[in-house]
Amino acid sequence: MHPSIGRYARKSLSVLLCAAAVFASGCHRNNLNSGFGIGWVTLSSTPGDFTSYTVNVDSLTLTGATVGVITAIGAPEIVDFTKLNDVSELWSAASIPNDTYTSATIVLDYTSTNGANISVMVNGVPTKANVVDTTGAQVTTQTINITFDPGYRPIIQPTFASSSAIRLALNFDLAASNVVNMATSPPTVTIKPFMTVATSAPDTKLVRVRGPLINSSIGAGTYTVEVRPFFDEANSLGTLSIFNDPNATVYTINGTTYVGAQDQGLSVLSQTSAGSTMTAAYTTYQPTPTLNASVTAGKFNSTYVIAGSTLEDFYTWGLEGDVIARSGNTLTVRGATLQFNNGVTPYITNIDTPDAAVLLGPGTTVTADDNATLKGLDYNSVSVGQHIIARGICNSVLPGCQSGGSGVTTLDATGTVTNKGSVRLVSTQLWGSLVSSVPGSAVLNLQTIDNWPVSNYNFTGNGAGAVAPASYAVNTGSLAIPAGVAAGGLLWIDGTTTPFGSAPPDFNASAINPELSVPARLQVDWTSAGTTAPFATLTNAGLTIDLNNANYSSGVIRIGSESIDLKSAGLVNPQIVPAAPIGDAGLPAKFLPSFAIGNLTSTANTTAIAVYNTFSSFVTQAPLSIVAATPALHFVAEGVYNRGTNTFTASSIDVVN
Repeated sequence: MHPSIGRYARKSLSVLLCAAAVFASGCHRNNLNSGFGIGWVTLSSTPGDFTSYTVNVDSLTLTGATVGVITAIGAPEIVDFTKLNDVSELWSAASIPNDTYTSATIVLDYTSTNGANISVMVNGVPTKANVVDTTGAQVTTQTINITFDPGYRPIIQPTFASSSAIRLALNFDLAASNVVNMATSPPTVTIKPFMTVATSAPDTKLVRVRGPLINSSIGAGTYTVEVRPFFDEANSLGTLSIFNDPNATVYTINGTTYVGAQDQGLSVLSQTSAGSTMTAAYTTYQPTPTLNASVTAGKFNSTYVIAGSTLEDFYTWGLEGDVIARSGNTLTVRGATLQFNNGVTPYITNIDTPDAAVLLGPGTTVTADDNATLKGLDYNSVSVGQHIIARGICNSVLPGCQSGGSGVTTLDATGTVTNKGSVRLVSTQLWGSLVSSVPGSAVLNLQTIDNWPVSNYNFTGNGAGAVAPASYAVNTGSLAIPAGVAAGGLLWIDGTTTPFGSAPPDFNASAINPELSVPARLQVDWTSAGTTAPFATLTNAGLTIDLNNANYSSGVIRIGSESIDLKSAGLVNPQIVPAAPIGDAGLPAKFLPSFAIGNLTSTANTTAIAVYNTFSSFVTQAPLSIVAATPALHFVAEGVYNRGTNTFTASSIDVVN
């Protein structure tokens, strides 16, 4: 699902030090100890059953052993956390005083007037939910206090040789934070926000770094941006140099894609206007040494980069979603998110009608993210089933870009002289069972596309004949069907749909994944009374859930769109084991599992969470925290599931009590 960190070339030590120098565009040494270091703060999420989860992230404060409480980030951002299931976002390159930090506090704003919107799927349709707190009251702000693992506290050290830099990886567990009641109309979501933070991420997601270009250095293989996360158009939350792989980084700039030797894409980027050229790099994070043996830094290596008008501009609006139908040159887009260009309200989810519309034309510029092999793309390259991000002009000045007051959000991406309309084809995921395969192709009994049920899609026009989901044809190219997957076996296939009118094949695969390699979630819920004995076994080697507990309510393993009931016939209670950290000796881990326990405090709208980065610490603490006064209510593990061994390997575990 995510590229290997090992495929990216490493730079020399002298170049690595530039990554720590985020307050300047070039490499330098500090002649004096400034008293500050750098915290690269990233935001991500563990998926839940939501089509939108948009809230304001107001602030991040840290508590130091010496300096006390400091505000690391005070610029509010509107965040749709469903967009962070498969990627992390660099929120800030924060300036942090030298100290050892013991805890962090995050403030979330659920007020609808500030853009909050939580939607769930009802019969395949995104539906805005009624959101309440645990008392049944409407939700405003929520405060989450998080205590760091004592063995993995963030430390900014005084240094004269280089900048002391750390990563702070924040993760919002949507599954653990909410209870969805589908019996009400509209559905009711009861929230109890659960977030964790650690010095390394519990996942291998790419990190998206957005911001306007400052400068570039072709010789060093870097470019530098002001950090402006999400769709922020005003704040500058630090600066960062991003490292290029001259032979592998794919650049798409102003509608043209570049990849290959001699830093072609970086050269083109260097010729664009600094300050006004917006960029978004999808990167891997790599901890690195510095000249000071006790101080570490890090670098962000780009996998692919979107820049210029391909990403966004001052004159067009953006719309993201899944194409469920096409009639002529009009796309019907489900689960659409509209991005304004005024820097005030970055984006909203379409809630007036379930779908939005995008208008195409011969002048529409079409590109494919992270793909240098698709050539000759045009407006007919956009077909039913494709996830897209479009740019264009609204057909109306009505709120929400509605067309003629109909409530339908309509974006004109036809690409006229005054409207540089564009569409980005974004990697889309199929899920279904294998019907048959031969080298170069496969037939899938298609069940979902990007987790939307296949019944949502009207494939009329995708091919000369009817497109049958039960025999959906996939061009696999040089990719092989994973070993052990026979007819009837489940597959998750990433890629893009074939051009409109050209099917079969219906889809071009870029990756084929068996169940074992797809991120999974194991979720258990108990009744409102909770339980003090959630586990049948609990040792340093792993745990099992007590499925016979009197207050057990439900348990499921979710793998993409697949759902496995823990009490389904023939399934033995799975063993849940911790994932192992990954990293280089002497450096912070690239991957660090996270095990957390949290509950509401006596202070209204406040949650207290303790994070442990070793499973043994979690095992020791669990019996002390899960007691009569604070029984276990929810359990969410994120990781991978091996059906053959009936083992769930958890990269994170969150227990709500």
